[in-house]
Amino acid sequence: MKNFDAEKLKKDFPILHKKSDLYRFIYLDNAATTQKPKFVIDFIKNFYERYNANVYRSIHDLGEEVTTLYEDARAKIAKFINADTQEVIFTSGTTESINFVADAWLAENLKKDNEIVITQAEHHANFLPWLRLAQKKDSKIKFIDLNLDTFSFNNFDPDTSDLINENTKLVAIIHSSNVLGDIWDKQEQQLKKLIEKAHKVGAKVLLDCAQTISRKKIDVKDLDVDFIAFSGHKMIGPTGIGVLFIKKEMHEVVEPYRVGGSMVSFVAWNSASWRKAPNKYEAGTPPIAQAIGLGKAIDYLNQYIDFGQLKIHEAKLCSYLIDGLQKIKEVKIIGNIERLKTEGHLVCFVVDGIHAHDVSAFLSKDGISVRSGNHCAQPLTELLGIDSSVRVSFYLYNTMRDVDIFLESLEKVINFFKK
Repeated sequence: MKNFDAEKLKKDFPILHKKSDLYRFIYLDNAATTQKPKFVIDFIKNFYERYNANVYRSIHDLGEEVTTLYEDARAKIAKFINADTQEVIFTSGTTESINFVADAWLAENLKKDNEIVITQAEHHANFLPWLRLAQKKDSKIKFIDLNLDTFSFNNFDPDTSDLINENTKLVAIIHSSNVLGDIWDKQEQQLKKLIEKAHKVGAKVLLDCAQTISRKKIDVKDLDVDFIAFSGHKMIGPTGIGVLFIKKEMHEVVEPYRVGGSMVSFVAWNSASWRKAPNKYEAGTPPIAQAIGLGKAIDYLNQYIDFGQLKIHEAKLCSYLIDGLQKIKEVKIIGNIERLKTEGHLVCFVVDGIHAHDVSAFLSKDGISVRSGNHCAQPLTELLGIDSSVRVSFYLYNTMRDVDIFLESLEKVINFFKK
């Protein structure tokens, strides 16, 4: 097991010390995007200086070399999630991956009486594509209700509930909430039961792993999902790159999301045929440097991070932060406090009498980056009875000192508004 040292790891991330040379810089917005280590940044720079070429198309040495790097990255990602390489499709991010499934598969298979099941805690990216499609097809969206006492779905039993039935076509659910953190039970037995129930009635399952891919081992074979979606930028990789896992049993029924170069087997004046997956699903020039950069990010995680230790580290930071916030009478924490202390990677809260945007803006002036707003989850925030909140989210390079500085600055913000 690797020894976890956040202070040491922080030195690998240039922005965290280069900006601090100019002014205090504490980054606590990791649920939105993570910072990048020098290891990944240097490789991307090196790629454009030494390797830049297009993949697949060229017989020359540079093109062959880049194609090898690109496919090596795919193989690393496949191993990371325990998938086969042909099941890993490169996209621009979680949002495109989910829209891919909506437009290329569900739009072709959703009938008037069919139903889509999601949770009440979804990010807009895993809600709006289904909402638009259901409206077009005159189908229904049904929700797994959030228990507002426990901030989880423990009032939902997949075995006894008729929410998932013979009319269900797709179950599309988050693995972890970007507002509440972990929402399934500790061993994920509830989630696995849900997936099993969906398959029993002939439905398919999509899992939005944007918030978990960087901090939890995901095994697609163990979960037995049909699709998963995640983004590279949330796991110390580049922006503009995401992954859509499509179970190989689905390859014959999922059509290409886009068509064009590279993905064709044969084209005539009046017909065309597609290559096998994954090429079938990657039309045009892909995000080559970004995909290879994501492979390098996985190299870094594999070399330096033990996910079990990372979970303990993030939970300790959440616990320490919550202890501090609970001493401030104006603050109300959103979510299951005990679970956040043991399982959390983020904490959302509201400050009585001060809008979340004002809190965030004042913290920023003090060199601290947090998120404020509805976190692209407006239906959820409405359900919670708030219009916005402040979100502090941690990752592998955050420390207790970061929390101390944040709490000190938050006190200053509250005192300023009191005056």
